[in-house]
Amino acid sequence: MKTPRIELEPGEDILAIAHASFRGAAATSVRATFTLGSARARNRAFAAWQDAALASGFPTVPPDMYVAVTETRVLFGKPTFWGGRPKTFWSTLDIDKIAKVAIVRHGFVIGVAFAMTHGSIVELEAVRTRKLRRAVRMIEARLTYK
Repeated sequence: MKTPRIELEPGEDILAIAHASFRGAAATSVRATFTLGSARARNRAFAAWQDAALASGFPTVPPDMYVAVTETRVLFGKPTFWGGRPKTFWSTLDIDKIAKVAIVRHGFVIGVAFAMTHGSIVELEAVRTRKLRRAVRMIEARLTYK
């Protein structure tokens, strides 16, 4: 399957960008470390999360992703081998489709919950928290101006 390539619009700037994973990635990786087939276990956990996320109206995202916030949307992309900022993204979510966003600490991981305007909730998580917290603050700021 060819990945769609979504680019920034002319004049559109990235306000914040952070790495994130699907909710449950850290716990699945820790559990799978002590068993054989850790990649298979992580892929199964991601597939279950993705099915629920897609049913909730969340866009298709990779298991490990960039979350980039602009004035009007949230972009999701796959980290590159070289680690630079992505120029293209997999998918986009209009900020108008987000009712609220919240952050919760789960030990060394933080979870980010996107409450969609139609009532469903989709969660992401990250171990490195500072950049993701900044991205969430940028989304919150955009939501207050609606």
